[in-house]
Amino acid sequence: MARGSTVAVPGGFGTGKTMLLQQIAKWCDADVIVYVGCGERGNEMADVITELSELRDPRTGGRLADRTVTIANTSNMPMMAREASVHTGMTVAEYFRDMGLDVVVIADSTSRWAEALREFASRTGALPAEEGYPAGLASAIAAFYERAAAVTTLGGDRGSVTVIGAVSPPGGDLTEPVTAHTERFVRCLWTLDRDLAYARHYPAVSWAGSFSRDVPVLAAGHRAAGDPQWSRHRDRVGAALAEADRLADLVDLIGIAALPARERVSVLAGRLVREGVLQQSALSERDAYCGPEKTAALADAVLAVVDRCRELVDSGVPATSVEDVDFGPLLRAREDTGPHDAAGVAARRDAVLAGLGEVRP
Repeated sequence: MARGSTVAVPGGFGTGKTMLLQQIAKWCDADVIVYVGCGERGNEMADVITELSELRDPRTGGRLADRTVTIANTSNMPMMAREASVHTGMTVAEYFRDMGLDVVVIADSTSRWAEALREFASRTGALPAEEGYPAGLASAIAAFYERAAAVTTLGGDRGSVTVIGAVSPPGGDLTEPVTAHTERFVRCLWTLDRDLAYARHYPAVSWAGSFSRDVPVLAAGHRAAGDPQWSRHRDRVGAALAEADRLADLVDLIGIAALPARERVSVLAGRLVREGVLQQSALSERDAYCGPEKTAALADAVLAVVDRCRELVDSGVPATSVEDVDFGPLLRAREDTGPHDAAGVAARRDAVLAGLGEVRP
């Protein structure tokens, strides 16, 4: 995502929304963080404030709370306070934006804000629409997210407001009105998948159910910064995941041994991307944050190993021999190396490539 953009994070109970948002608050590249607890339980809001006070700010070395504004709106507060909480957070963010600062607004969750709109509409006798929400729900959501922007202030400084809104669909139903309308207006969608969460794959962001409309802008930025291959590598990683997902049902039906060699390598490629690049541990000092250079190195390492595996099976090497190679150094690279240690990742890539070089037909 880009500065001044918008993101929605829909996910059911237990998929890790709060942990994901807290990690973003800690590690995002922003000067000020505005955390809006909209309709949160009192004990959860108290835990968030306590943790923000105890967390060390990796940018300044002080407390993370020193550059965080918290809008606390618990579920036992009046309904109109909940309705006003997200607008209060956005107004505070615009105040700092006009100072030339980059601000991130984290709203947890916009679903409870929409429920307050529904309750208020029912009390005023407004005509209900789908699932009892007011007819103007889509306009209200659009009016909230459209306040995100990157601007040039009257003083000539550059500032931005980036909005990340959590969505808590009842029962995990992503077709309900709040989620459906939000998806129309945001630039990025990070869908949290219950199956991934239950499989302990964190963050449980579904690569099939998520998207970013900022890709062309970001690709141009990477090209200007001297990385013209960023878009190509992103497409290759996405293609590897899509191909592995396509083969997953077939593997469950007939078993992986019945697949041709190249398809077996495609299944292996999906596993390497999932476990070596996409997984991340919020509890690890080395893996909680990953710099852009290390992220690129991890993706490049996986793609290089996959290319070598395909070359081997094309030359007649049995797929079983390729699958028996120890890929552990590559999969452990994200936790064994520091947040910016791209050289360490490259060394582990070379070790795996050396192991593949010893495989013979």
